Amino acid sequence: MNFTTDLIDSWHLNNKATLYLLDHIKTEWLSAKSFGKGRSVGEQFVHINNIRSFWIGKVGEKQDLKIDKKYAKDKEELSKTLNHSADIMADTLIDVFKDERVKGYKPHPIAFFSQMIAHESHHRGQIMMTITNNGFPINKSVNFGLWNWNHK
Repeated sequence: MNFTTDLIDSWHLNNKATLYLLDHIKTEWLSAKSFGKGRSVGEQFVHINNIRSFWIGKVGEKQDLKIDKKYAKDKEELSKTLNHSADIMADTLIDVFKDERVKGYKPHPIAFFSQMIAHESHHRGQIMMTITNNGFPINKSVNFGLWNWNHK
């Protein structure tokens, strides 16, 4: 069993869950906020990407993968950017696992990996909450689909 391969596969499954959610959101929902406050749905996706960019630059090779909030209403750009940053993060994670340490982060690489996935899961939950709070008719199967990583 190769744990690095399994962890990188899990990272890509995490990204597929994020893209699955984006695919099932109507474009007009991207500007919605929960109770009119905080980040919009689209800004949540921008934030996920930009935090990836932050950590890649901090612990790996300096790259600016950030996108501006003006793309928060552009599903195609969000999808393309999230795929790209997921691939660069996967490369960064491979290096981190090989080095068995994370520059500027404690305690260890598996905690770093776990935090990255937890962060994105948190924002997927916020997106679903915003959709629900705005009364948008998202199919209940989408919520279940976010947890079904067997078919991603």
